[in-house]
Amino acid sequence: MSMPEAAKTNALSPHDGAIGDPARARSRQEVDFWMDCVGAPLVLMEKQALTVRYANRNAAILFGLGLEPFGACPVDELVGPEAALMLGQIWSVAPVGVPGEPFLIRALVQGQERTLMVQVTKLAVEDEILRLFSFVDAPPQGSVTLAGWQENVISLLNWLPFGFEIASSEDQIQFANSTFKELFGYTMDDIANIEDWWRLAYPDPEYREFARTQWHTSIAAARAEDREMTPFDLDVMTASGARRTIQFRHRTIGNFNVNLYIDVTRERAYAEELKVLADTDPLTGAMNRRRFFEEADRIHADSQRRGTPIAFLMLDIDHFKSINDRYGHGVGDLVLIEFTRRCREVLHPGDCFGRMGGEEFAVVLGAGTRETVYAVAENIRSAIGADLFAVGLEPFKVSVSAGGAICETGESVGSVISRADNALYDAKKSGRDRVIIR
Repeated sequence: MSMPEAAKTNALSPHDGAIGDPARARSRQEVDFWMDCVGAPLVLMEKQALTVRYANRNAAILFGLGLEPFGACPVDELVGPEAALMLGQIWSVAPVGVPGEPFLIRALVQGQERTLMVQVTKLAVEDEILRLFSFVDAPPQGSVTLAGWQENVISLLNWLPFGFEIASSEDQIQFANSTFKELFGYTMDDIANIEDWWRLAYPDPEYREFARTQWHTSIAAARAEDREMTPFDLDVMTASGARRTIQFRHRTIGNFNVNLYIDVTRERAYAEELKVLADTDPLTGAMNRRRFFEEADRIHADSQRRGTPIAFLMLDIDHFKSINDRYGHGVGDLVLIEFTRRCREVLHPGDCFGRMGGEEFAVVLGAGTRETVYAVAENIRSAIGADLFAVGLEPFKVSVSAGGAICETGESVGSVISRADNALYDAKKSGRDRVIIR
């Protein structure tokens, strides 16, 4: 008799007349009576904790216990801790009353190592779902070797530093390694259904729809070309409430989906930090010169395409060299930081603000009239000069000169910035602490 056939004779069958319809809930008395009539060792356990609720006489003989001591007995006392760990890693996804696929465990039974073939059936008993385990001793010839290979493979999969999962073609989990559980924290009961996974891992409905579309679209493209799915990242909510950035990898093999889940949270955060450092002036936190011109080119191209005018402002702190000479470069740095803070309070969040170098700054405004540009520049000038800068031993006054230019149709970024720079030069030449718009 083949291994699946042998197992099916000892597990709950959908056609078993004694038990009736496998999908309906049964009374405890009905289940106990049926188990005692079956010749195979059967153990009924809680769905999640895997502690024994009831066992038949043949199970008592197999494990060397009377029927009474079986009550609330943890599964590791029956088969040993290693076998118990594996029992917890087999995700039974068959419908209620239908036996799952048989598998082998190397168990420690009554102090002796034995190879058992196990089949799991989810069973509805009154108002809860339990797991019915069928154990077959003395497996068919060759199964011991198979069990050895299986044991080695399971150990290897648990050793992997990323989540590994085997699922059915309907994305129902059939096996998940220990790293998968450590990564997400969900049990087999939390995400017994694929919809539970989508609901828990992506609680925001909009992001959930985005994640679901990304998943199914990527898998469909990979299957159409018979290749591995192109990896992508998603932010996943774990059972603890923490968010992790996970890289998803997938390959369809036969009727199974093999999924890999790689935690890249730290790497992505580090990459983002490096990007910020590369784009930001380290002293003031404003955009650095390179990043400013990248954003200016993007805003300029968008404005030219839409036909909406933009403007550029060039700002220069008046007599900054004398501040450094009188108070020291440390105070000069604090002036630059405070200057940036006051400018940002005046500007809109969407305005592009950067440090060009030294005491010179630049702004791209989404405004097109001379009056609007002048008003923004005057607000900056007022914000800088209204209150003394209390950044040293004694407060002192700081002022700024500003030059601006409105970008004309077809004009390049370099050209309009040059005009704004010339206006700044005129403002400084004519006495500083003033605004000139060209």
